Amino acid sequence: MKKRQILLKYMIISLLFYSCNQKDNFQEFSFDGFSMSLPSSWKKIKVKGIDSKVNLIVTKNNDSIYFDLGQYSQEFNETNKVFSKEQIQKYDSLKMNINGLHFSDTPEIDQAQGTFLQEYYYYDTINKKVGKIKIPKKYQQGETGIYFSKINKNALSIVGKNLNKEEQEILIESFKTIKFE
Repeated sequence: MKKRQILLKYMIISLLFYSCNQKDNFQEFSFDGFSMSLPSSWKKIKVKGIDSKVNLIVTKNNDSIYFDLGQYSQEFNETNKVFSKEQIQKYDSLKMNINGLHFSDTPEIDQAQGTFLQEYYYYDTINKKVGKIKIPKKYQQGETGIYFSKINKNALSIVGKNLNKEEQEILIESFKTIKFE
């Protein structure tokens, strides 16, 4: 009886381990100037760009991830001005529109920390190039992306919007597979 319990536990643990390691098959996708590994269930669509090389990936959940390689690719320079409550009260008394303005008890700290931004930002080195990565503070509410400022006189941005948790994690892992030509 004890051997049977041990065997059953071993089988359950093995099955769980095997299931957790089962992932969508990945394949190398080639783009102008770089390549990266993405799930084979994701589909590449060529898009005509005016001043840059643009591609689109459609995920298995029909979400879109766009790739822009050019001089005017989206930079991740989002900031929010944060005001004190006193400033907001003054603007309101002057009949200024205060809709969409952010305020707090500690505006300088909240502005420096990006408290009111939708994404977190950090840098990572991938294939000897420094990329700026952004991820939403809440799943399916914001952009997941990477930005490289210097790729052969161009910039590269890869961005997906409002991705679910699984696709966000896959995209972030895929960033690590980027290879520049």
